[in-house]
Amino acid sequence: MHDSPMRPHTPLAGPILWVTLATADLEQALAAWQAGLNLRPVAEGRIEEEIADSYAAPEICGARWVLLGGRVGGVRLIEVKQPAAEPANWPDKPLASLGWAAVEFSVADLDSVFEQAVAAGFRPLGYPAALGSNAAIRAGQVAVPGGGAAYLTDIRAYQGTLNLYPASQPVDRAFIAVLASADLEADRAWLATEGVGDIVTDREVKVPVLQKTLQLADDQMVRISSLQLAGGCLIEVDAYPAGTVSRTGQPGSIPGSIPGSMPGWVPGLMMVTLASQAPLAKGRHCAAPPYDGRLTQIDRLPSGALIERVAA
Repeated sequence: MHDSPMRPHTPLAGPILWVTLATADLEQALAAWQAGLNLRPVAEGRIEEEIADSYAAPEICGARWVLLGGRVGGVRLIEVKQPAAEPANWPDKPLASLGWAAVEFSVADLDSVFEQAVAAGFRPLGYPAALGSNAAIRAGQVAVPGGGAAYLTDIRAYQGTLNLYPASQPVDRAFIAVLASADLEADRAWLATEGVGDIVTDREVKVPVLQKTLQLADDQMVRISSLQLAGGCLIEVDAYPAGTVSRTGQPGSIPGSIPGSMPGWVPGLMMVTLASQAPLAKGRHCAAPPYDGRLTQIDRLPSGALIERVAA
């Protein structure tokens, strides 16, 4: 276990309320999530001006959105325009760029869920197998139709020190968000000092799906650090090689606005939203759904990735 001595004495953020994915084909994405992972719509609407402004993303004002799976551990899809062209160095596969890389679901009967997801259009990235870091945990990884990646993880046999949310149905809620970072130390320090999570693991492990995606050598290890959130959730920070293309904007800019990336929101995982028991010093009330009048605060990690906290 790793202490976070600089963390203020406030409750940890969590659980994960929802993750936000941008997609250029909302209907296709909806069909895939429903057929593949049994996630059903619970709310929908259009992005209102105050929300687009808070995201510093005026281009998505009026965009359709749908929240799937529930208001805790759900997936929110936002429809964005398909870019007319992509830079020559833009990665054409998930897990290959910086920013929020994947959402991880707690599942039961992993093999059946994985097969169902693939049949619905999710593309296999890594087939179900025990983790090299903990053989009690089995996981598979899939590419999400329309952009992004999802990890499907069975933790029911896990008896370690982490507080993890065990599945009580074939596909339960999202309980881990994975961040691809060019500066693990900086992103992790921000999360710890802001009181979002406590650092609990830091290790180098072989990650077959990243070895394949990032074209790493067979013996090359990946540094991974996890931060414990409330509600059985984690944020996992993966250290990516220098020079990896970024999907996020730098502080003060909009996502995708740095050289070598797309302007505006791009398909894939764009933001993670957490519940907060702690005061939100820079928060503001948002009347529009799915916030429904609650206090919300949006920040950027040092790498530029968007993170949102909503008063519990």
